[in-house]
Amino acid sequence: MPTPLMAGDVQERTSFSWKWLWSDHALLMIGLAGCWFQLFKLLSTDWDLDPQYNYGYLVPLLGASLLWRRWPDRPPANPALTPWLILPIGGLLLLQLPLSLIGEANPEWRMVYWIAGFQLTALTGCFLYRWGGLKWVWHFGPAVLFMLVAIPWPSGWESWIIQGLMRFVAGVTINTVGWLGIPAVQHGNLIQISAGVVGIDEACSGVRSLQSALMVSLFLGEMQRFSWWRRGCLLIASLLLVLVANVGRTTTLVWLAAHAGLPEMQAWHDTIGTAVMVLVLPGLVGLAWLMQSRTPPVAAPPVAASGSPVTTPRWLAVAVLAWLVVVPVTTEAWYRQHERGAIPAPQWSVAWPVTSPNFKKNVIPENMLAMLRCANSQAAQWTDESGNQWSGFFLQWNPGKNSAQLAAGHSPDICIRAIGGKLIDDFGKVTLTANGLALPFWHLTFQTGSKVIHVFNCLWSDRPAAHQTALLEDGSPASRLVAVMAGKRNLGQKVLEIIVQGPDSKAGAEALLQSQLPSLIQRD
Repeated sequence: MPTPLMAGDVQERTSFSWKWLWSDHALLMIGLAGCWFQLFKLLSTDWDLDPQYNYGYLVPLLGASLLWRRWPDRPPANPALTPWLILPIGGLLLLQLPLSLIGEANPEWRMVYWIAGFQLTALTGCFLYRWGGLKWVWHFGPAVLFMLVAIPWPSGWESWIIQGLMRFVAGVTINTVGWLGIPAVQHGNLIQISAGVVGIDEACSGVRSLQSALMVSLFLGEMQRFSWWRRGCLLIASLLLVLVANVGRTTTLVWLAAHAGLPEMQAWHDTIGTAVMVLVLPGLVGLAWLMQSRTPPVAAPPVAASGSPVTTPRWLAVAVLAWLVVVPVTTEAWYRQHERGAIPAPQWSVAWPVTSPNFKKNVIPENMLAMLRCANSQAAQWTDESGNQWSGFFLQWNPGKNSAQLAAGHSPDICIRAIGGKLIDDFGKVTLTANGLALPFWHLTFQTGSKVIHVFNCLWSDRPAAHQTALLEDGSPASRLVAVMAGKRNLGQKVLEIIVQGPDSKAGAEALLQSQLPSLIQRD
């Protein structure tokens, strides 16, 4: 029979007191939650723009539920009252300021996300160690680490995994449809059959369902309190399930293309993708259920509280809450100080010549849009009355959604080379006028096969700084840090790229574009 002390401890550990919310201890926990909220707010841009990470909005809620489930059966507190613990806590809190400054100028730089994620994980671990000792760190650690699932993968790893999955799925699909009597040839990520070419994109490769499945399997492993060995087995099973499901998806699409034609395949593309997700996620839940131990858990006897009472210095709670205000205010002050000379530039948009012969609006691939992170994207192609062939795209970025150098780093030199173009001449900058605007274009010529094309690229800042020094904007870590020191963030940008085939000289191409610009550019 439990003693009064033991019974009181059990009641304290399984009940909730509203009075506790006003304690210094609770204020410190609220401050720690505020630190995590700032990280999730930064990540929400990626969750919105990249369909692969739409699941990110669920992670904070699922992580909070895991922490809540861990609370009633936490081990007895054995607080670490050593004074030296304030040093790592203070250092980790101070690290938030430079991370905030860097993230403001480079909100798409995923290395910053991961550093911030590990910083907050370590900070949470320090507080858990302070409140309950090493046992609390081990007890709550898996639920805290689960929060890192919300952070997008590093770009290099993501690209390598995506390309590898696309080639793997294409290769397995080739063999599978061969058994079904459909002759097919693999060209990288493409499958060529008699009806045409079927492309294996990110969706077909399974990377989206893979990331969602990894999140779900980690959640289920923690929810069921699996051993580390069982959690690893569930992760491997989720990977195999996703691969099998997506090979089935691509095989079905190729079969449809071979027997019903490419249009019919396109009509079923999204439906089959949804069916894969409907099968994969319940399948994971079923796997987790099968992996549960069938031995009923033995209830542990109540354990009396031990160690010193958990106390939190008031000054520490106040300092953490104040720091949550100081960091964003200091970050905003730093950039506003450097933007005092920024003057709003005239606003404009593109009016495509929809009445021109062969006019067609194009769709920019979803994977490219996820990389560009732009708020507005348009693309079109047409032929003018003289037979010149035109194509172009217009991209627009809202303030703060990406670094100022993301648009600058997306040069036509990189894009055209990626599709096999060979640079012939770089004529540098040329200023063309339209409706009272002086538009700076970068003029290059490329050879694609037997054709020569002229490429004009215009980068327009919505609020250019009057006296800001030109910076190297190549997306490298060094250039990103230089932008932070210079206080340069994205205040809104546009890119207009026009490609024309027909003119045989630099002067002829520039004169032709100058004649077309007044009808293409529309003042807002």
